[in-house]
Amino acid sequence: CKDDACKNACGANLITYAESGTKQSREFFEKNKWLYADTKELVEAEAKLDLQIAIRSGLVSDLSDDTPDPSADAGAASTVTDAGTTANGTDGGVAAAAKTKKEASLGLRGYSDKWRERANKHDDFPSGYFCNVKGDVCAIRLVTSASLGDIRGEGLLGKINQWVSEIQPKKFHPDMNVGYGGDVPNAIEQKESLLSDALVATLAAFALILTGIAFFFRSAWALPVIALPAFVGVTAAYLFATLTYGYINTAGAFLGAIVLGNGINYPIVLLARYREFRGRGMSRKEARIEAVHNAFRAELVGALVGGIAYGSLIVTRFRGFNQFGAIGFVGMLVVWISMIPMIPAMLVVVERIRKAIRTGVLWAAPRVPSFLAALAPEWLRAVFRERKNGLFAIDEDVAPDDTAAEGGPILRGISRITEKRPWIFIIGTIAITTYFGIHAVDFLKDPWEYNFSRLGSNKSYATGAGRWTSKADDVFRGKLAIEGVMILADTRAQVPILKAQILKNDSEDPKGRAIESISTIDGLLPNEDQAKKLEILEQIRDHLTPRVISELSEEEQKEVLDMKPPEDLKPITEMDLPPILRRRFEENNGTVGTLLYVKYANTISLHDGRDLLRVAKTTDNVRLPDDTVVQTASRSTIFAEMIRSLEHDGPLATFVSLGMVAIVVLFATGNFRGFAVVIAALIVGITWTTGAAALWHRVPWMKSNEIKLNYINFIAFPITFGIGCEYPFNVYDRTRLLGGEISKALRRTGGAVALCSFTTTVGYAALLYNDFQALISFGKLAVVGEIACVTAALFFLPSVLHVWKGKSKRIEPETAQEKRS
Repeated sequence: CKDDACKNACGANLITYAESGTKQSREFFEKNKWLYADTKELVEAEAKLDLQIAIRSGLVSDLSDDTPDPSADAGAASTVTDAGTTANGTDGGVAAAAKTKKEASLGLRGYSDKWRERANKHDDFPSGYFCNVKGDVCAIRLVTSASLGDIRGEGLLGKINQWVSEIQPKKFHPDMNVGYGGDVPNAIEQKESLLSDALVATLAAFALILTGIAFFFRSAWALPVIALPAFVGVTAAYLFATLTYGYINTAGAFLGAIVLGNGINYPIVLLARYREFRGRGMSRKEARIEAVHNAFRAELVGALVGGIAYGSLIVTRFRGFNQFGAIGFVGMLVVWISMIPMIPAMLVVVERIRKAIRTGVLWAAPRVPSFLAALAPEWLRAVFRERKNGLFAIDEDVAPDDTAAEGGPILRGISRITEKRPWIFIIGTIAITTYFGIHAVDFLKDPWEYNFSRLGSNKSYATGAGRWTSKADDVFRGKLAIEGVMILADTRAQVPILKAQILKNDSEDPKGRAIESISTIDGLLPNEDQAKKLEILEQIRDHLTPRVISELSEEEQKEVLDMKPPEDLKPITEMDLPPILRRRFEENNGTVGTLLYVKYANTISLHDGRDLLRVAKTTDNVRLPDDTVVQTASRSTIFAEMIRSLEHDGPLATFVSLGMVAIVVLFATGNFRGFAVVIAALIVGITWTTGAAALWHRVPWMKSNEIKLNYINFIAFPITFGIGCEYPFNVYDRTRLLGGEISKALRRTGGAVALCSFTTTVGYAALLYNDFQALISFGKLAVVGEIACVTAALFFLPSVLHVWKGKSKRIEPETAQEKRS
């Protein structure tokens, strides 16, 4: 394109260049093979050519020929043996004979093969095309200006796919298959798979959460009351991500399900208190007011510790962590803020709608509930205790002694057994925690996942872009400087110094050498003084006169002419190199020669984080002898930096989360007893979670490795500190409100706590429905953490409170029925 009009007509030029083979480089090296010969070899070739011409012209006797040459004289013979041998001694005679033997093609045949081989050492593809050794996989390499995640890359891949379809590869050969590998197709495929999985998982989680809520409250009207604040929070989280970052990262794609599962906890507790107070005989208005007052403290603490769980990630350097934390923090905060006015308002709206239904103002409404209720099976209607308006009742006009306020049979059983046999649960918890704790200590000595093959997409490597990338790796591996660490020097003069320093660093690696070779643009150029070589080549060309060549056989003439240096030979610079080689060492601004490539040894695995740490240590931020530091960037340095970030940010985020949560609990409980039991329950849950991660591979039906911490699943720990602390605090705070009535507090709030854990677990379980192993491990850890924390809250904490008695005054108001009883 020469002008803007042309560019606008043609559209974006997304393909920077395309390569299908090495024919250009083969032609270049064939044309300049003489300059890639050693100077010493050229001198030898010129001397041998001179001698062979003399032998054939009769100026020198062919000592390997038994027939005497009468034209040869002593002077000529002595000229041949001036290298220190004589024709008289036995050894000297053999040497002279060897030096004066007539050779085919004037002695140039051996040099021809040698120089061609040396020149073609930079051409790794004998066929001239990018094909593997077997020849059944060939590649075309496209370099695009579109960046990873760029929508232009998706458009380009779509166009290429269309062009290939129009060509109809099968018409060339019925077994021909075309696929797309490399960074752009992998990024597109992974994003599409991730978004598809995230959508399905979020919808499935939403359906399960709604089902659980409807089951618990025995009412479909509870769904909009609870869901509205949660949806506001999820919307706010994604809006914040869009406005602040413009995108969401891998884990962030599932934040909708996670925030929905976590954020819905607060509305659940508030609605549960309202339903409880209605069941205990309060009017609707009184129940709304008391529910807000009664739950406000617990909800505030829940929001604080939940916000801390996400907010603790903001202090980390790793962008994947702090963005996830910021987005989650905003979502949880908005859920809590919107819940206070929304739920009481929604309750009023629902009450007015139900009143309108009863009075016939909404004539269609009675038919809709009846119709839907009629579709429900009998067992479902029994579960939801169908009454006046069936599944669509939000609060029934029930008698004040409704047993629903005191929990169901399961909660009554838990409260009874923890009250009568508390030591069983305390000792059992201590024993289990000790067992898990021992394994947790071993796990924490080296918790990081170094095998990156366990973090990516299984589907991609099996059938998608990952499979085709592997095929391309088989074609290109270690060739054309495509594989290895790409390093950018500040100046061309730094390149040889940088190369020497990297090799020195590698030699000092106690585990052995990790680098096989380093490629620079100088390695593609002739390695000695080209001007001197050109002088020698001119002498060779002068020797090969038409008369000399005409005296050779036809076959020899062909070989000698092929070895005759062309007259237009000139010194080669980097700009003379064929584009396929030069642009690998060329910056976007046109500077050539500042790039170099470090090729790994065969013992180095690209999937082994420990190997990448070794390579990064050798090649990352190289300090030259003059104290200049050359910064580098590559896949190995990026992954190594991720591991180093985990090692730094992991403990930091964990201790920040735990410390802040402990401070909030201390102030919220107001006494050491409450603080101790809540934190103890949290530590039990975290210990069980860590121990389960270490022992995961021992579970027979899991058939998987132990869960190691990676750049995604580590988030589960800081979040569990916050979310997991909410459950024991809710139970303890209700005990405080009821003046120390532990069993009653457990019966009244345990159901809501269990439902909160259920919704959160479902939100985390959504992560299991995806193809990325790192996200799956996140889901596993988070689900285990939820189960562990809610178990500690419902069994361990009440048992400890029964043993460790405390005195407190009842704060929660009594209903008239309770006062009479």
